[in-house]
Amino acid sequence: MAGQSSSGDGEEIGSINITPMVDVILVLLVIFMVTANFLKKESININLPKVDSADPNVAQSVQVALTKDGKIMLEGAETDGPRLQAQLQRDLKFRPNMRLTLSADSSIPYGRIAETMGLIHKAGVTRIALSVKR
Repeated sequence: MAGQSSSGDGEEIGSINITPMVDVILVLLVIFMVTANFLKKESININLPKVDSADPNVAQSVQVALTKDGKIMLEGAETDGPRLQAQLQRDLKFRPNMRLTLSADSSIPYGRIAETMGLIHKAGVTRIALSVKR
């Protein structure tokens, strides 16, 4: 008879069958995994680097600005697209890991900013940061 020991002394085995409980837990786990994907919001995962304030490369960052009237300013001096590209190419020879920070007035059309970034990229600068106000 089930529940009796084989020694025949009449003692019952006190074990619990956990198979149904494991089945229920696995079904709940699968349901949770499926519904968790629907609850996830669209997001962009970006691993931003930590910057030490004493980083020597920050001082080597070149500043390019687009003014409200559409002028390109390189380190505070007015320039145009071809001269900007030529100057950045010259600077890259001396500083191959040069960083560039691009600041633009909020009224500048996106196309103008993209055009300027294209000039910067054609010059060979790959480390471009966009400056924003917090």
